[in-house]
Amino acid sequence: MKIDDLDKKLLALLTKDGRMSSSQLARIVGASERTVVNRVNKLVQNDIISITGKIKRDYFGYDVMADIFCKVESTNLNEIARKIAEFPEVSYVAISFGEQDISLQVVAKSPAELYDFVTNRLLRLPGIERTNTVVVPTVVKDFNEWLPPELKMVRDQLDAVQEAKNLKQDNDKD
Repeated sequence: MKIDDLDKKLLALLTKDGRMSSSQLARIVGASERTVVNRVNKLVQNDIISITGKIKRDYFGYDVMADIFCKVESTNLNEIARKIAEFPEVSYVAISFGEQDISLQVVAKSPAELYDFVTNRLLRLPGIERTNTVVVPTVVKDFNEWLPPELKMVRDQLDAVQEAKNLKQDNDKD
C-alpha cells in the first residue's frame, strides 16, 4: 500500500490519540468522514497501524522497571528468547548484536520482586550464562511515542495549525 499525505496525517493524529473520532479526524485533515473511515480501515488492514490501549504500569503498582541484558549459549538463542517472552513481568524481548545476546525489559512491584525474578527465574533458564541488570528510574521517551521522522514532521505541522486555530478562537472570544 502506498502512503500519501492524507494517510500520513491520519497516522500522525492517531498515534497521538488513537481514540480520536472519524469526524474529528475528518475536520482536522479536511476530508470527508467516509474517506477517513476507509483510509483508517485500510491502514489497519495493511498492518501499517494498530490502534491499542496503553496500560499505565504504575497504576497497578509496577513501580520498578529494569533493562536486562543476557549472554546465552548461542545455539539456543531463539528458544531462550521465546521462553523469556513467556514471563508475564517481561514487557519486551529482543535478540541483539554485540556483547549481549538478548535484551529484555522487566516491570516489578518492588526491588525485591525484581531481584527474585532475575535470580530465581531468569538465571535458572537453561542456556543463560550471565545477566546485567540496569534499573530504569525514569523513562524520557517510551517506544510507543516513536514516529518515523517523516510522520513527526506531519504531526508537528498539524499541531501548529491546531494551536493557531485555538489561539484564534481564544482571541475571538475576547
